Amino acid sequence: MSCEHHANDDAARRVIREALDQTLFVEAGAGTGKTSALVDRFVALVRGGTEIDRIAAVTFTEKAAAELRERVRGALEEAQDEAEVGPHMAVALESLDRAQISTIHSFAQTLLRAFSAQAGVDPDFEVQDPVSTERRMQERWRLYLESLEGNSAAEEAIDRVLSLGLQTSEIERLASDLAYRPTLAELLAANPLTAPEASWPDIGRLRAEVETVATGAPEDDLVADRLRSLLAILQALERADEDEREATIAAGTDAIGDRSRRTSISKWGSKERKEAALDVADRVSEELNELLSGLRASALAALLPFVVAFVSQEARARAREGALTFDDLIVRVRQVLRDNESARQAFRERFAALLIDEFQDTDPLQMEIALAFARARDSDPLEAGRLFLVGDPKQSIYRFRRADMAMYSRTRDEIEAAGSEFPELALNRRSRLEILHWVNAVFAPLIGEGAEPGIQPPYRKIHAHREGELRGPGVAWMGGPVGHNARGMRDEEARAIAGQCRAVISEQWQVQDRHGTVRDASYRDIAVLIPRRILLTALERELADAQVPYRVEGGSLIYRTQEVRDIINCLTAIDDPADEVAVAGALRSPAFACSDVDLAAFATDNRGRFDYLRSDLDGRDGPVAEALRILRGYHGSRHETSLASLVEKLIWERRVVEVGTIDQGDRNAFRRARFLVEQARAFERARPESLRAFVSWLERQSARMIVDHEGAGIDDDEDAVRIMTIHAAKGLEFPIVILAGLSAAPNTNEYPTYLADHAAGRVGVHAGRRGGNREFVLGDYGDLRTAESAHDEAEMGRLLYVAATRGRDHLIVSLYHRKSQRTSCAQRLIAHGAQVHAPELAEAPTVSAISGSRLAGLTVELPDGLDREGLKAERAALVTTATTRRFTSATAIKRKVDDRRVDEERERTDASEPWSRGRAGTRLGRAVHAAIQSLPLDPDDGTIEAFCRAQAVAEAIPHREAEVRRLVTWVVRESDAWRRAVAATRAIREAPFAVREGDAVLEGFVDLLIETDDGIELIDWKTDAVPAEAVEERLRQYELQAGLYVHGVQTATG
Repeated sequence: MSCEHHANDDAARRVIREALDQTLFVEAGAGTGKTSALVDRFVALVRGGTEIDRIAAVTFTEKAAAELRERVRGALEEAQDEAEVGPHMAVALESLDRAQISTIHSFAQTLLRAFSAQAGVDPDFEVQDPVSTERRMQERWRLYLESLEGNSAAEEAIDRVLSLGLQTSEIERLASDLAYRPTLAELLAANPLTAPEASWPDIGRLRAEVETVATGAPEDDLVADRLRSLLAILQALERADEDEREATIAAGTDAIGDRSRRTSISKWGSKERKEAALDVADRVSEELNELLSGLRASALAALLPFVVAFVSQEARARAREGALTFDDLIVRVRQVLRDNESARQAFRERFAALLIDEFQDTDPLQMEIALAFARARDSDPLEAGRLFLVGDPKQSIYRFRRADMAMYSRTRDEIEAAGSEFPELALNRRSRLEILHWVNAVFAPLIGEGAEPGIQPPYRKIHAHREGELRGPGVAWMGGPVGHNARGMRDEEARAIAGQCRAVISEQWQVQDRHGTVRDASYRDIAVLIPRRILLTALERELADAQVPYRVEGGSLIYRTQEVRDIINCLTAIDDPADEVAVAGALRSPAFACSDVDLAAFATDNRGRFDYLRSDLDGRDGPVAEALRILRGYHGSRHETSLASLVEKLIWERRVVEVGTIDQGDRNAFRRARFLVEQARAFERARPESLRAFVSWLERQSARMIVDHEGAGIDDDEDAVRIMTIHAAKGLEFPIVILAGLSAAPNTNEYPTYLADHAAGRVGVHAGRRGGNREFVLGDYGDLRTAESAHDEAEMGRLLYVAATRGRDHLIVSLYHRKSQRTSCAQRLIAHGAQVHAPELAEAPTVSAISGSRLAGLTVELPDGLDREGLKAERAALVTTATTRRFTSATAIKRKVDDRRVDEERERTDASEPWSRGRAGTRLGRAVHAAIQSLPLDPDDGTIEAFCRAQAVAEAIPHREAEVRRLVTWVVRESDAWRRAVAATRAIREAPFAVREGDAVLEGFVDLLIETDDGIELIDWKTDAVPAEAVEERLRQYELQAGLYVHGVQTATG
């Protein structure tokens, strides 16, 4: 860390704290303290005399807003100790709960309630969650289509696009995607897109040309087949009436789009004849394709006004009914501030300063609200001191959420023209020096110097504040070009990552916490970040094989996990018995566990069918028949229960969680099952709907980009590698980052429904499927998509920058990609020095080298003469034995002994003694244990109070909340055992164990296990109220239970 960099950072922060009468636009690189800058500004405004409820601080997630509020609270508390502060600082601290520190949508909601009359919105409006929003949109679209009955223009427009090849679902997508682009709906309403009616060529001339070269064409030839197909289309067009011609040409879409050119001179007899055939086929195909494109463009132009009308009409209905979407909040506030001068003035008087965090993620509508606050009229210059913006344009990765680099650049220029200041924060306090050197060396040329600031900002270097060495490389790379196909390449990369995760532990890499303490790394310190989901399946499989615990985080990834796909398959099979692919998938899933041998045998006997509605199914034996009968039962009762209950019943009865836990040895199966049940409940809350609608919705969700910042994190006692997308990791940091899945490239196959350049007033629309020559294109779509591709490529570079700057102590870059790829993230990094500026990572042992296959070394000796029926009988006997095994617990054994003691001493024991066991005592114990189990290891007093209150209520003893809190507080604040748990490398609460003893299984839960250098320490909390002289006696009563715990844990752990 140079003195110059430190001085520059101090100077920038001084401007942030002191230039309160200036509009500031702070550009802060990754890890340089954007949030701390905003906190400094907030506290400086309060110190300068601004009332705290006249300051609005806006960020983009609920979690970030909560963290910001707590950091402001901490800064205000620290300021109380300064001698020069006045009483207004104490008032500000007391009034912090009234401060507008929130997400942009919460801020807009506050404003909209204040201006509901001017905005034409029901003042008692509610904000719909995304599930409800989507469900309402689908229902209203159906009602809208019904309302168009009798509207000849609408019916003709719909019939025309359908006849030309557009699907009903694609028409609905035109509406749903436009609803997500409210400003575009306004633009299209004001300036409808048009297309000239296509001019029909001389069909007779084209038919004659094709007929000439097709006569005598060879039979077995692709070009000749093209010509014959084109001739059939042209002949059909000649015969068709005028109102049938469009449907006729659309029916020939496949033939018109055929571009086959594989042929030979020998088949045609001469080169000239072959070339003539190719020329006619290409030219006629091109003319017919231009005609079809023109027809589709004009048909789409005729349909689009009805789509725009629906979106506008639905927006008004939501406002009238008080059922707003998150987008409505922003749109309505922006409209009222733009159109109502008194509302704008009231807004400006209500707040004195607006502070916006993560400004690079702001969309144009949100920016309009900020600028409306900063000036009385749109034509006025910005008023100094009202805006404080902080962000990093290099971390702008939410273009799919309408974040716009061009808007960012224009706003920056406007603020600069107003004479504002641009303090820059470049001193990174997060990452090691080696990481930052590599990031600067690679991304400075990759992102560039800002030649096109509306697409890519100039790169600004970040400098290291941290010093010191840690065991393990700061930055290293592995992999490179491989010759496998895509699947083989992903398998090889996933194996290498799994091996490297184990190597981090075995080689004792070191990490440093935020307090400067250095320790050996654990699995929970590792995060695998991937740009897309394609690597996930291989990664899960290889981590499981390597016995590396892991957790998948973020909605996008969870939908693609095997457990979730299996349950979706089962639900699809339950809903639709005709979907035999889903039925077969359900039968093979762990929920029914039918083997391929069983499935093949059943299919052979049943003509390849898996029909669970067949009448003779009841008379059949075997696992497949039994599973089909169970599916039939679920199918028959699917309308008799709620969706959530059906999903829960399937998971519970088929032991999905138990099987997944046994197979994987971690909590992922439970989490994913719970996730699906929660999704079912959320889906039902919108309105009752069928199982088919729910399954269809799940499939759509699995294909979408879902960013879930709020759910990120792992349990306190969980030691697991985290897997998430780079988008989900935004705003987070990890001791060790493995950047993987870099064979991905900007998605050139993505064709958004709408593209627009609002500044130029240009719009393009795309509908239908590009594959198979079934697309409808209108407006300036081609040029706009070229520009969009440039934005996508630029954003991919920024996405990699975000991923690389998440690492604190170690960064591993996986550069696996296929040799045949033309472009990929890995190739871009390599081209800009990723391998030059970091060492190659030593190859870690692969899974096979570590432990071999799961079945390696297993010798199976079948008894002589054992056939399939005999094997089934042996299995049935084993199952019978297993199901009659007895289970007991340490607590149950102790209770039996206690009962005998009670019988012996009943005459001597006074039931009024305060330590006598009773029903309330049991509830007290459960409440205390539940609170201790749930609390984080370092809770504050407020958290302890909240958890104790909740558990006291849950156990129906709210009157004993203070007693619960007293006991829990003693454990957390006074207990030596708790202190040892906090300091330990590993501590597990509510640790389950099970030990087989003969035909019985002893099972139980240990309240706390602490792993030490000398072994494992067992802690069991007791809430007995015992006088001092009786403690020793009571301890002797628990010796049996404690001994059973020790025996269980010793046996389970070896």
